Amino acid sequence: MVTIGLPVYNGERFLERSLRSVLEQTWTDLELVVSDNGSTDRSMDIVREVAGGDPRVTIVASATNRGAAWNYNNTLANARGRYFRWHADDDWFEPTLIAKLVEALEADPDAVVAHSWTRFVDDDGATTREFPDDLGVDSPRADQRLERAVVNLTYCNPVFGLIRTDVLRGTARIASFPGSDATLLYELALNGPFAVVPELLYNRRPGNSIKTNNSMKAVAEWFSPTGSGGRFPALAQFNETIRAIRRAPLSPGERARCAATFVRHWPIDYARKSRRRARRRRRRAG
Repeated sequence: MVTIGLPVYNGERFLERSLRSVLEQTWTDLELVVSDNGSTDRSMDIVREVAGGDPRVTIVASATNRGAAWNYNNTLANARGRYFRWHADDDWFEPTLIAKLVEALEADPDAVVAHSWTRFVDDDGATTREFPDDLGVDSPRADQRLERAVVNLTYCNPVFGLIRTDVLRGTARIASFPGSDATLLYELALNGPFAVVPELLYNRRPGNSIKTNNSMKAVAEWFSPTGSGGRFPALAQFNETIRAIRRAPLSPGERARCAATFVRHWPIDYARKSRRRARRRRRRAG
């Protein structure tokens, strides 16, 4: 029923705990798809040691680094589950997470994503912040869901929620430009409400794109080695969201309302979030 997609690139430091948190879930009807992006460390050895022949684990690999966007989407391309969740190689989740997210989606056929609250942790696993994720994306109206996603999005934690696989495959998925995770959340909000499990079940270290890259160019190259998506990330995010509105299963009137809502709110909120991201990078850079 559930596929967990775990993209890996030189993740040996935290990978074992990440893997075990999947394989030790109370919900056992799952598969784990590990996509390796040309790692040069012990990552794949660790995967094989932890899996220990577990038939639920599948490894797919590239001989070279093709970028994080390709790696994330490669896990989805190999998924067989009705529901899908991405899982970073330096994060872990509590044993009941998947069971509770499945329960939330099964209880609400209209919901396209189910996610829990997030506990941010440091490299030692100590809690640095508890974040009650809830974008308020629960309206029956697509324009209202989109507005709340744009205005309320601070961290893209819900992109690591449990998502209906058929809905996710109908989106642009993770694109090769900075901020494409936010754009994906906007597109998912166009497709339906988000269900929230109000418990701290997801433990997240600050994303690799933030803590290892201190410039927009570096982040763009993390998404794609060519870095082509980083030249005009704001324009890419704007254009992709407009395309998402056109793709979404909406009436012409709903599309018009969603486009007007996005054009009204996005420029102000994008500028605000860009300033916040820049401050975080300056602090991490010392």
